[in-house]
Amino acid sequence: MRKFTHLLLPAAAVLSLSAQAQTSQVTGTVLGASDNSPLPGVSVVIKGTTTGATTDPDGKFSLPLPATGDPVLVFSFIGFEPQEVRVGGRSSVGSVKLGEKATALNDVVVVGYGSQRKRDITGSVASISAEQVAETPITRADQILQGRVSGVQVTQTNSEPGGNVSIRIRGTNSINSGNEPLFVVDGFPGAGDLNSINPSDIESIEVLKDASATAIYGSRGANGVVIITTKKGKAGRNSISFEAYTGVSNVRKKYDLMNAPEFARYLNDVQTLNNLENKTTTPLPYTQEQINAMGEGTDWQDEIFRQGRQSNYQLGFNGGNEDTRYNLSFNYFDQEGIILNSGFKRGSVRLNLDRKVSNKINVSFTSQLSRTQQRLTTVNTNGGSNGGVLLDALRFSPIQSVRDANGAYTFQNQPLPAVEIAGNPVAYAESAKDNLTTTRALINVAGEYQLLEGLKLRISGGTDLFANQRNQFIPSTVYVGQNTNGSATKASNNNYSWLNENTLTYDRKLNENNALNVVAGLTFQEFVNENYTAAANNFFTNALGSDNIGLGANVLTPSSGKNSNRLASYFGRVNYRLFEKYLFTFTMRADGSSRFGPNNKWGYFPSAAFAYRLIDENFMKGFTSLSDLKLRASYGITGNQEIGSYQSLGRYGLSAYTSGATRLVGLAPSNVPNPDLSWESTASADVGIDVAFFKNRLSVTADYYYKKTTDLLLQVSIPQTTGFSNILQNAGSVQNKGFEFSLNTVNFDSKKFTWNTNLNFSLNRNKVLDLNGEYQRFVGQSSTSIFPGATAATSVLRIGEPIGSFYGYVFDGIWQTQEEIKASGTTANVRPGDPRYLDLNGDKKIDGNDRTIIGRAQPKFIYGVTNGFTYGPLSLSVFIQGVQGSDVLNLNRYELESGFTTTSKLKSVNDRWTGPGTSNTIPKANSVVRRSTGIVSDVIEDGSFVRLKTVTVSFNVPLPEAVTKTIKTASIYVTGQNLITITDYSGYDPEVNSFGNSGLSLNTDYNAFPNTRTFIGGVRIGF
Repeated sequence: MRKFTHLLLPAAAVLSLSAQAQTSQVTGTVLGASDNSPLPGVSVVIKGTTTGATTDPDGKFSLPLPATGDPVLVFSFIGFEPQEVRVGGRSSVGSVKLGEKATALNDVVVVGYGSQRKRDITGSVASISAEQVAETPITRADQILQGRVSGVQVTQTNSEPGGNVSIRIRGTNSINSGNEPLFVVDGFPGAGDLNSINPSDIESIEVLKDASATAIYGSRGANGVVIITTKKGKAGRNSISFEAYTGVSNVRKKYDLMNAPEFARYLNDVQTLNNLENKTTTPLPYTQEQINAMGEGTDWQDEIFRQGRQSNYQLGFNGGNEDTRYNLSFNYFDQEGIILNSGFKRGSVRLNLDRKVSNKINVSFTSQLSRTQQRLTTVNTNGGSNGGVLLDALRFSPIQSVRDANGAYTFQNQPLPAVEIAGNPVAYAESAKDNLTTTRALINVAGEYQLLEGLKLRISGGTDLFANQRNQFIPSTVYVGQNTNGSATKASNNNYSWLNENTLTYDRKLNENNALNVVAGLTFQEFVNENYTAAANNFFTNALGSDNIGLGANVLTPSSGKNSNRLASYFGRVNYRLFEKYLFTFTMRADGSSRFGPNNKWGYFPSAAFAYRLIDENFMKGFTSLSDLKLRASYGITGNQEIGSYQSLGRYGLSAYTSGATRLVGLAPSNVPNPDLSWESTASADVGIDVAFFKNRLSVTADYYYKKTTDLLLQVSIPQTTGFSNILQNAGSVQNKGFEFSLNTVNFDSKKFTWNTNLNFSLNRNKVLDLNGEYQRFVGQSSTSIFPGATAATSVLRIGEPIGSFYGYVFDGIWQTQEEIKASGTTANVRPGDPRYLDLNGDKKIDGNDRTIIGRAQPKFIYGVTNGFTYGPLSLSVFIQGVQGSDVLNLNRYELESGFTTTSKLKSVNDRWTGPGTSNTIPKANSVVRRSTGIVSDVIEDGSFVRLKTVTVSFNVPLPEAVTKTIKTASIYVTGQNLITITDYSGYDPEVNSFGNSGLSLNTDYNAFPNTRTFIGGVRIGF
């Protein structure tokens, strides 16, 4: 027995060793490379076997190893690059970091109703990633496009908090219709108001520029398309992110105005000249003793300007697993403007959900709820005695104080009539209220079902609910409110649209050499607008403002309205890929719109494109420096339907009058119907090249395009015998052609230091081709208070010239003597010291026949340059923006030089004409010729500029290992915006348009809210 036992012991030992070899374990933790967060659900498999495990919620795994050999672990997870790690006899492989696969931000571009690999794109499409959006704190999503995308001109027309921008993609197509691009947010087209969208929620922005890319949107694609995709949940991890920043803003530049003694002497000079010329003896406004006692006086710009402040707080939750993904974010933004009582607030909540119901069914839900409040101040006004806060600050007498000896606001400009009447701008800014509150809900739900392999059906439904309310109150205690004894207005504007889209997508690689992607769809969309306005004046108290307009003794007639329009569409697109190098795209969309006449309800918009990946040819393999080479060409037709509802129909307008004490109301025709009214059509051709060198360290994209817009929605003159002066017809045409170029370089790339550069350059040439037989038409707005009795048109539409051509008289110096006037033979009513204008037709008089094109608003070219540097945890981004060859109409100079003789003046007017030979640029003090003449060339200024737009320095804080269990990432940053602007423009800023997104009144500066210089500091933390 003992002998038998001795035999068993060695056998047991061998079995024990064998079992130990079979059950040895290897452990480790899998993290995301971008933020060091644990990745649950990662597959860990021993290479060449079926033995494996998955990571737990903390990213940890444990795996039995074979007895022999040196096993290799294969890590794989959806959305991440697979990785192999050799065990090498270790019991733990430590932390394994998986990098994310190239996503839609890198090699996939979101296009209309789908996405494509960048290598397969046949059209002209530009993309901006979430990282680029995050580089600069912005208040509106469209601001990030400024200077960063070739072919796209973005103008901050109004720098007021919450103010809009104007976007032109490849020029101005239309005269009377819209020129802004179509915005598509998470697949919902027509979501144009971007104030309510939180920029931190954006994952990517795509700009579709040519017809190949935009024809899928048919009647709304002529002005280009901007697709905004918000962030979705990422499978495999749950993360929390927090960002906060705060900053200050100041006016970038002020007008250099006269001080009190200078203005007093100027007013005395005006009265002296008036007495001399009119043979009167009116006393001068001020004595020398009064002037000597004045001091510097009041700087009204300093009184209305303040240091603006802004702050932003963002909290986000992101994560999920392979079946369910979520993204939830909360945002609060608060901005105080640089003008008293101006500001903007936004609060928003976004929830995006994606659910894999089964292997064949997926559903998605995108939603946003936001509320904004804009505190408006009176800028961009028409002037006159109700000029507004900014305009009155420029023209109010510096001799006047803000408050009187009793501490009450001074009421109006003094002394009358020596000065132009106006109200105290500080009193107006601090006492008047004008609040615009907007509530918006944007919701879209979609379901996707895989019918067959490669064939998917997608059905979506969504709504955009948009309601705003404006409350205005001007108390009786300010000048503007004295005549009405206080006035209040409440206005409501409620909009909603609903959308249903149904698409079939077939995406299949047929064989090694052929691949096909086909999209076909049917969509329906309706837009509804309801509005009302109620107003009253003559209040016995200012205490309640607009909260109870029934307190007004004089309740004005209320108004209300409702309109709607519908759009039904069929569309299809075929992408065919042959041998991975011949790429074809064919698109067709048919749109039926209720906006147009019964004879032209439907429009058809085809396009075709071809791209040739020359780099994939065998004969190109010898060109080792080339990384990519693709040639592109496209042609297509898109449309523009941006007119109001019912324009093709005969409409009736309200006609009311009072007979005795009775108000009688009736209706009268307000237009001539046009049953043939149809879309504007833009035919567009594009040829382009994409080329890269040195393993993509240098890449270039260049495009040449030609666009012709025909059947313009144009107001055409008709005989007065019809009872009307014009009718909206399809007539006329406009041309745009241009060149775009973008360059991306990796200048230096090492483990410690990197340097990247992006440069884009664009030029566009616009030309009016036809105006329904007319040679020219005068258009454009200005201030009728500046030009009483003179034409207020600022521009001309002329065959062969671009839209935005300023039209007026050519300044030719100052009349110096009466002898000079007599020798010229002019019959103009001028005196020495008045401005002189060229008599272009030689008839010895100055009239409308002497007007000519004196400037062009559209730039010769635009550009932007971004340089990004990293050194270890430190990064620096420098962005420079430029506009060249753009003219600006500076209407402020009419006020501040010689338009109104008795308003505050620029300090340069101290060097005005006071006798022969004294000045040949600034008229005498009492000259009113410029104001009575109309638009003149000496207030058309060069608006070219180079701007150091943004500089951002950020630092990724190194975190101890103990901290990384809770805080995965932390960074701090400092940003400066509009730091340096190099320009010859004399106004606040050359990037301006007081008339907003108008297609005809371009680059006009009249008491527009000034641009600001801003400094921001912030922090980002990831958990």
